[in-house]
Amino acid sequence: MRTYLIEPQTVFVPYLSRVLTSAGLDIVAIGRDVDRKDINTHAPAAVFVDVDYFERGGPTAICHIRDAARKATVIAFSESEDPLFAASCVISGASAVCSKNDVEETLLRAVKDVLARIERGLE
Repeated sequence: MRTYLIEPQTVFVPYLSRVLTSAGLDIVAIGRDVDRKDINTHAPAAVFVDVDYFERGGPTAICHIRDAARKATVIAFSESEDPLFAASCVISGASAVCSKNDVEETLLRAVKDVLARIERGLE
């Protein structure tokens, strides 16, 4: 699945790239911010975004992503354990919110679960 990775902290890109590739995703582009034109150019089927570092807020960033890639699956990645924050991400257009506090295997399993739901038409 063609995937656009948005990670403002470049130090985490290798880790996230490894996890997403292990989940079977094909990373076609990596950005540090929501660049609607670039997202539109790459036409990803999925966007994986670290929502913790946007001044305008994670849910707002998700709305901008959803505007640029209307049919893409958006998976948010956050250290927040607040269920209201997760709910606001989903309301804004995220298909799932994964925790940064999870170990790599748990994050990988969560991404695979989201992909499986999409394949079964549950997203």
